[in-house]
Amino acid sequence: MLMAWSQGIIRLSMFSAGVAVEVIEPRILGLAGGAGLVLISIVISMYYIRARSSKTAGA
Repeated sequence: MLMAWSQGIIRLSMFSAGVAVEVIEPRILGLAGGAGLVLISIVISMYYIRARSSKTAGA
C-alpha cells in the first residue's frame, strides 16, 4: 500500500513539473523545488529537536 501511494505521488509530481516547465523556466522551477526541500527539512529538524528536548526534560 505504501509503495502504491509513493508511486502515485511521484507520478503526480512528475506530471505537474512537466506542466510547470511549459510556464516557468526550468532554472526557476529547480530553484523553487530546492528551496521547498530545504524548508521542509528545516521544519522536520525543528520538530525533531523540539520532540527530543521535551523527551529529555520529561525524563
